[in-house]
Amino acid sequence: MRYSPEQLFDVVAAVDLYHEFVPWCRRSDIIKRYPDGSFDAELEIGFNFLVESYVSHVELSRPKFVKSTASESSIFDHLINIWEFNPGTVPGTCNLYFLVDFKFQSPLYRKVASMFFMEVVSRMISSFSERCRLIYGPGVAVLENSYGERT
Repeated sequence: MRYSPEQLFDVVAAVDLYHEFVPWCRRSDIIKRYPDGSFDAELEIGFNFLVESYVSHVELSRPKFVKSTASESSIFDHLINIWEFNPGTVPGTCNLYFLVDFKFQSPLYRKVASMFFMEVVSRMISSFSERCRLIYGPGVAVLENSYGERT
């Protein structure tokens, strides 16, 4: 990533702003804060014809990780997102590890999700990258090589 772990952490941890930049998020409100710094957020997600809401418990460790787990949901059997941020080899950059694991309660949702999973993950990551660009500028230029590619 072309942004520092702190910069990317700040964007991902701002769950209450997701409705401003995550494509399918219609509403995102923090509904309860805990003494350990974690919080519960109610998110409303969906598309024109289908909108669902759920509560997610969000744990933070600045600037190392953001973990969210659906705790009250009629749409998911389970949902977990983990974002880990580590300094990149170039100063001011970030190596990102992103994990999402979920299972919808509805067989129809499960079928649709299996068809579009990679696109949804790609859009999610790119929406956070675009948010970083809007807030912090274009970021640090980094030469990127695929595994096994020689320069």
